[in-house]
Amino acid sequence: MYQSFTEMFALLDAEIHTLDVFSVLKKWEQVAHAQQFRMPDKWRLKWEAYYYKKINDYYLQEYKRIKPDVILVYNDELLVPETVEQFRKGGSKVAFFLGDNPLYTNNNRYFLSLLFFADAVFAPDTFWTYQLSKMGMKNVHYFQTDIPRQQYFKKNLAPEDYQTLKSEVAYVGMSYPNSWGYKKARFLNGFTDFDLKIHGDKHWKKFFRFFPKLADHFVERTSYISLERLNEMYNATKLVPVDANPGILNGLHLRMWEALGAGALPIIEWQHDLVEIFGENADLPAVKSFDEIPEIARFYLENEDKRVEKVEWMSQVIHEKYSNEKILELLKASLSIN
Repeated sequence: MYQSFTEMFALLDAEIHTLDVFSVLKKWEQVAHAQQFRMPDKWRLKWEAYYYKKINDYYLQEYKRIKPDVILVYNDELLVPETVEQFRKGGSKVAFFLGDNPLYTNNNRYFLSLLFFADAVFAPDTFWTYQLSKMGMKNVHYFQTDIPRQQYFKKNLAPEDYQTLKSEVAYVGMSYPNSWGYKKARFLNGFTDFDLKIHGDKHWKKFFRFFPKLADHFVERTSYISLERLNEMYNATKLVPVDANPGILNGLHLRMWEALGAGALPIIEWQHDLVEIFGENADLPAVKSFDEIPEIARFYLENEDKRVEKVEWMSQVIHEKYSNEKILELLKASLSIN
């Protein structure tokens, strides 16, 4: 996502600065904040008074040094409304791009209120834009990016790497120790009749009692998987299951974009925003019932030409609608910048 935004602003010959809040936070502070939801609210408010002040002082210090024309914020970045107000009083345009729904995300008690101080808000879920607009928020836009070709692309793998990674179906991702994890396991269980590899964390094991076939397809992740390695894993497979995160109500997981870039076909849990992207009557590898998974997967595994054709078509549609040039025009119009 960061790469997409930097490429867009580079088209304007813009000078781009990236602020990383973790550069000013100690490890113990990050750990403490991750657990602050366990505190009584009066203690939590005291912690936040210290933690937010440290972060927002850093932002304001950097703001005075850089004097930016545009500030693009991913989610909330632990900003407080007063800081956003100072950005705008200084003459900067402030936009938020949402990766998480501010109505359900609790890491910053100001997340939702921050958005009402913004010049524009961009969200990858039409239900989120509907909710925010209904609340009276102005200048809210549905927003996607192009396929990140610098990170996910077709690659000729060394024979030994291909033999290690190859599969018919590959899923790379963590599970959850709750009902979200059960839902994810039930989705993946539909692919167990094929050469499926699941690369994930220990939480997957909690659901093998319900879906015992998954155990034979599971590879526990023992270390961080680099972006480069993930691209290779997708290059060595045919199909990539893309389940819907329950926090994304109409939108789609970024895994769809990543799979397409690497030449793998995403088999997608149906989400309404597929219509927003591909049109009302598009023939898509999307399942409206988990019972459909084996049939759809088998069709594309037995018809390689159709699989490749569908990858190329989906990639082309996304590029035509969400190229850097087109999305930049949306940003410029929304923020009234040249």
